[in-house]
Amino acid sequence: MKQPNILATILTLTLLFTSCSKDSGSNNDDPMHEGTEILKDPISKKAKGSFRIITYNVGAIRKFTNADFTKQDNIKLLAEIIREADADVVCFQELDSCTRRNDYFQLKSLVEAIDSKWQYHYAPAIEYQDGKYGSGIAAKRSGAHSYSIAIPTIPGSEDRVVAVLEYDDYVIASTHLNGSQPDQVKIINDEIRKRYADSDKPVFLGGDMNAQPHHEMMLEFKKEWVILSSTGRTTVQDRTACIDYILQFKNKAEIVKVTGTQVITRALAGDVCIASDHYAVYADVRLP
Repeated sequence: MKQPNILATILTLTLLFTSCSKDSGSNNDDPMHEGTEILKDPISKKAKGSFRIITYNVGAIRKFTNADFTKQDNIKLLAEIIREADADVVCFQELDSCTRRNDYFQLKSLVEAIDSKWQYHYAPAIEYQDGKYGSGIAAKRSGAHSYSIAIPTIPGSEDRVVAVLEYDDYVIASTHLNGSQPDQVKIINDEIRKRYADSDKPVFLGGDMNAQPHHEMMLEFKKEWVILSSTGRTTVQDRTACIDYILQFKNKAEIVKVTGTQVITRALAGDVCIASDHYAVYADVRLP
């Protein structure tokens, strides 16, 4: 009998085991990340004094649910990933509020599973199935002023929105855009510029932009924003593409030092590939 190729078998098993995390880790493909620590899976610890911003499209907390992996299991897994990552703020996208497909307020349930003391803000983008659908933010720290920026879109496409929490020393915002409509960036820029162009507090934006770094949408962003997060790794399971980002607005605040950035493709909490079809992305920064 022909003997099996042991090396080939080991390689096959390795590829199967790592298929979900083939693009894990960090990158230094942007000059501003030169000298940044290369972070490895599972989720790396924050450098001392760093502030961790996560952006996470959670896919309406239902992409992989079934009889054995319920919505409660999905919420619990997402919350455990976020706690394991020791996030300071999280920008969420694709959240339902009391729709027919998800008959509960998803952001509230998710935040309660993370830590009931966290502050959160939900910004509905559209009416959907007798409820609402939109983006949100959750943060460890309370006391923020919250508001939303509406982004009307062309006929036949979904309206979008930006959820904002504004603190005394920084601003954090979350959005989910149509990648083929760079005019949406102009709406965001006009509003952020009007509010914060002369401010010395840093303004951060996390989101699923549905556009790769070289696409027109992101080129438009780069005129007034700096990309802080990794751009060299896929951030969504079904294609090899970076479409989720953390940005900083170019105002009078210093551009923050990035101490680490990672696409989270593995976690001790459980299988991130069933938590959502997107991976959580973080950037660790030092606030002024």
